[in-house]
Amino acid sequence: MDLDLIVEEMNYYGASKIGNVLSDSEIEVYKRDLLDKKQADIDVNGEETLLEFDYEVVRDLARFGEEYFELIENNKLNKIVNALLNDKAVIHSYNAIISFAHKKSRMVGFNYHRDQPYFGDVRTSIIIMIPLVDYSPDNGSTEYLPASHSFVEMPSDEFKQNHTVATSGKAGEAFVVDASTWHRAGINGSSNSRPMIVLKYILAPFKQQIDFCFSAKEHIGAASELVKQRLGWDVRVCDSYQEFRVPGDRRKFKSGQYDMANVYIKRN
Repeated sequence: MDLDLIVEEMNYYGASKIGNVLSDSEIEVYKRDLLDKKQADIDVNGEETLLEFDYEVVRDLARFGEEYFELIENNKLNKIVNALLNDKAVIHSYNAIISFAHKKSRMVGFNYHRDQPYFGDVRTSIIIMIPLVDYSPDNGSTEYLPASHSFVEMPSDEFKQNHTVATSGKAGEAFVVDASTWHRAGINGSSNSRPMIVLKYILAPFKQQIDFCFSAKEHIGAASELVKQRLGWDVRVCDSYQEFRVPGDRRKFKSGQYDMANVYIKRN
C-alpha cells in the first residue's frame, strides 16, 4: 500500500483504491452475517416499509460488536484514516449497503450526492467502502466524478456524462473517496446481491450519525482503546456545565480533539 500515492490521488481526484483489506474467510463471515441480518430486518419490518427507507442498509454495525469492532482495528484502514485525516478522527457512520438484483428503494444514494459539504481545501471526512463480492458496473458498483470534491456545486450534466467513473475490483478490495466527492450507487443488473461495508470517518468536532457509545453499550466495555476512540468515546457530549468542568483529560469530551493535522489538501 502506497500511502503517499493514496493521499495524492485523494488530493487531486477525491478517490483512490486501497487494495485488499480482508482475507477470504473474513469476507465470507461478513457477507453471510450481513445478508442474514438484512433478511431478518425485512422479515420483521416488511419489504414494502423498508422500500421507502433503508431497504438496502444494515445500519449501525457497531451495535453488533465482535467482528465489527475487529474491522475498526484493521491496521491498513487506520493507517489510511490517519494519513487522510488524523488519529483523532471518529466514525461518523458505520453501515452495510446491499444492492439487490433488479430491485431498488428510494434510497438517495442512487442519485448523485455528496456526504459532506464543500469546505474548500480542507478534507473533513472520508468514506471507505469494502465490497464483499467482486464489483463492476454489471452489479451496480459505486460511480463517482473525479475531482468533484473541488466543486462548490454539483457538476453539470455534461460533466457527469463525460467523466463518470465506475469502480471495479475483487471482493475485499476497498476504495476510499473524499466525502465531498459527488458519487452514487449503480444499478445492480446481475442476478446476485452486492453487499459492501461502508465506514465514514470524520474530524472529531463534527457530529456523528449515531451515538455509537450508547448503541454498542453491551460491547464497548470490552473494546480496545482504539475501537472506543473511533466510536467517539473521547468526543461524547457532556450533560451539563458542571460535568464539562471536569479536567479535560477525564471529562467525556477530551481536550485536544480540535486537531487539523493532515487535512489541508495540497496540490503541486
